Amino acid sequence: MAEAQMVLFAPRFLETHAGASVLNDPITALIELLANAWDAAATRVEIQWPAQRSHQIFSITDNGHGMTRDQFYRRWLTLAYDRRQEQGDDVEVRVGPNQRQSRVAFGRNGIGRHGALAFGDSYVLSTWRDGTRHTFRITQGSKAPLEVEELSVTPIPGTGTIISAETGTAKHTFISAETARQEIGLRFLIDPSFAVFVDGVQVGINDIPPEQVQRVEITVPGVGPITITVLDTRETDRSTAHHGIAWHVRGRLVGTCSWQGSGHEKFLDGRRAEAKRFTFFISADGLDAAVLPDWSGFDYRNLEFRRANEQVQSVVQDILVELTREKRSATTRAVASAHRGRLSEMTSGRVEKWTKFVDQAQVACPSISERELTQLAGVLAQLELSNSKFGLIGRLHQYAAGDLDRLDTLLSEWTLDTAKIVLDELQTRIKLVDELRRKVKDPASHEVHDLQPLFHQGLWIFGPEYETIEFTSNEGITTVIRKLMKQPVRGSTNRPDFVIVPDGSAGFYSYPKYDSAGGEIGVDRLTVVELKRPGIPISTDQKTQAWKYVKELYDLGQLQEHSAVTCFVLGSEIDVSETEERTEKGGRVVIRPLSYDTVLVRAKSRLLKLFDRVKSAPFLDQKEIEEFLHPTVTKVDQGELLDDDALGNAQNAPTADKLAS
Repeated sequence: MAEAQMVLFAPRFLETHAGASVLNDPITALIELLANAWDAAATRVEIQWPAQRSHQIFSITDNGHGMTRDQFYRRWLTLAYDRRQEQGDDVEVRVGPNQRQSRVAFGRNGIGRHGALAFGDSYVLSTWRDGTRHTFRITQGSKAPLEVEELSVTPIPGTGTIISAETGTAKHTFISAETARQEIGLRFLIDPSFAVFVDGVQVGINDIPPEQVQRVEITVPGVGPITITVLDTRETDRSTAHHGIAWHVRGRLVGTCSWQGSGHEKFLDGRRAEAKRFTFFISADGLDAAVLPDWSGFDYRNLEFRRANEQVQSVVQDILVELTREKRSATTRAVASAHRGRLSEMTSGRVEKWTKFVDQAQVACPSISERELTQLAGVLAQLELSNSKFGLIGRLHQYAAGDLDRLDTLLSEWTLDTAKIVLDELQTRIKLVDELRRKVKDPASHEVHDLQPLFHQGLWIFGPEYETIEFTSNEGITTVIRKLMKQPVRGSTNRPDFVIVPDGSAGFYSYPKYDSAGGEIGVDRLTVVELKRPGIPISTDQKTQAWKYVKELYDLGQLQEHSAVTCFVLGSEIDVSETEERTEKGGRVVIRPLSYDTVLVRAKSRLLKLFDRVKSAPFLDQKEIEEFLHPTVTKVDQGELLDDDALGNAQNAPTADKLAS
């Protein structure tokens, strides 16, 4: 049986796991160890700093919760220990004999404890709670990341933890205790209940260099003076854990330090470098009446707080705008460089306006990334060069967030050209149905001027076979029927594709039949759309009239034996005994009566019920709908009569004239 093998660790494993700065940079290590004391609910931390000239070794002592033996092994020796998952996000802190306050824990990935190795190759950890003190030696091992030896167990009251570098392996640093206090102050002054001492001197605002501190005083009516203090670490920290907006009332932190303001506004995105660099202290002792009983925040209903918060927000935003000016300028230059080709096509005035927008976009939306800003600025440049200018921006501004998400999905699945083709066709058809709906219900509608042009564009209503591009108006056959009718008619010289008859009008639409060589050999399919005036019910006479047209065409050779003909006879009503269709020529000719209501139902059905869903669309309110549908139609006064010669001349169809003669 093979012997089980141990997992081996390379010497650099712990550095790879925790990060080189935690194990080698004294300031980074110190901040991480202080964060551990914060998470342990400590209110007092004492540090002995190992400056080169002092010859003392590093130690850090806190009065936090401490650990039992089991907790030490579980929490301290578990690599990548997740403090928030194991113990929660909040820490309960005793800030007085009968007072508790909640903190947000900093710890998450369990690497901060390894900072003790930055001050020595081994260290001693002594921790106590539940009346017992346990002391351990922790060494960076050769076979395992950490080697642990328990040194002693002694009784002791209270709670706390001490971490000290061992004398034989201790490291010193050229960084002074003053510098250590400065770095601590830039990050841990957020909560007055967390007092930190370095070599017996408490860390305070005076430890921070004046050039890294900015103060603004404001006075709010009903509240009094408010001091806004800004701390700038100059360098970006690893996280936002020690940065944000911290409200202080009478020397106590209200809520937590966060970039999420007390009024629920968000000043900065935590991913931005500025969010890991700046801290704002808002000292407002006049707001004690607005603090919630548990000090978890303010009562937003309190008018004094709302008034103060509004002014503080404004000042904080102004300060952030000024502090980030240099970075914004660099970002604007980078974005301009990405679009230099488009900018070269603009006038200097437009370039200035574009540049101003890019800068203001960063102010209004500080969380926007440079990549997102570059894309947005590209759209803006295109709009500057387009004819519509910024009308699109105005429309986007009116959309709700969900509408913008749907627009994004639409553009990801359709090209603009394809969407435009489809939507234009749908718009045309929906407009046509809307126009038909109004015209067929209006007794004043004229079937020639109002209805026939609509059906000319609406053959698709009758079935999918009419979608073919070859199905067009047959003007030659129309002229033949005109000549055969031999009676005065009203009509339009611009509309030679229908025949006007005493009780209505008829349009003829066909596509040809081809022989094997590709030559036309007559009409393959003919459709007749005959419209009856309101008040004239469709009966046997109307069906016979349709058959009369078709029979004449067969007799004159305009239709062949292979030609199939469908006649739609449309009217406002149908005689109850004539609802069935009529067939001739062995079924090759079908005469089908339809009411206008039935036609509308078919039209809506063919649009997949879209008409009812978009009947409030803006384009249906346009007064120019008729011109949209048939822009070339010129209405002729109903009193004007066109004789046969005039119709023939307008038609200019000599073949049809010859047949008719």
